[in-house]
Order: sequence, then structure tokens, then C-alpha cells
Amino acid sequence: MQRRFFPNQLPEYLEAELQLVDQLGVAPLQVGAIGFDAVVNQGTIKWAVVENGTLLIVPKYVDGQEIPHTALTRGEAVLAAGEAEIIGSNGEYIVLEINHYSGHYQPSLESLAIGNQTFRDNGISSLY
Repeated sequence: MQRRFFPNQLPEYLEAELQLVDQLGVAPLQVGAIGFDAVVNQGTIKWAVVENGTLLIVPKYVDGQEIPHTALTRGEAVLAAGEAEIIGSNGEYIVLEINHYSGHYQPSLESLAIGNQTFRDNGISSLY
């Protein structure tokens, strides 16, 4: 099966978005990185699976500002993206809710299967 990539559908906003996330000090995190537990336990996250299969996350909001999905990849295409609610710590995590919502990448519903599998591959189980 050939992998489908989803490009940024709003490239005209990329420069301003990257300035915002850089100003806020937002950087994508991988499972197990310092700060991962705090981000996943503070509320909704945005996630993306990049070309090499890596799962990246950022908080949905920082200082009242919504963080765009482009913060995860600096605007590069993704295999899957969306939002999720996760709880846990110290390598034990559970996805409470996950979706494929991203206005920037507009991934397909089918790409959500890639997201779910990547979460599982990273030790994040789900309630469903």
C-alpha cells in the first residue's frame, strides 16, 4: 500500500505561524522526551505522524494561543495528524480520545488508522 502524504493547505500563513511558535518556545515532543508527561496531562494535544513514522505532539494551546499543526513539522507534509486527549506518566499512557482534525493538513479519515497504530507502537494504549 502506497503511503499518502497530506501537505499544508494554508502555506500563506506559515511564516507568521512559525514566528508565533518560536516566540512562545513551542517545540514538538516525542514520547518519552522531557516535558512529554506535562504536555499530555495538561489537556488536548495536537499530533502528527511524519514521513519517517515518528509521532510528534504539541499542546493545543500555549498562553491562550492555539498552536497550529505546522508547529509539528515546520510546514512539511504529514502521513496523519489530529488532536488527542492522553493521560499517564512514566511511560504508561492511555489515549482517551483521538481524531483526525487538522485544518492545515486536512488528513483523511483513513489516515486516523496510521495515527492509532503509531500511538500503539509508541506504547500509548487506547480505551477503545
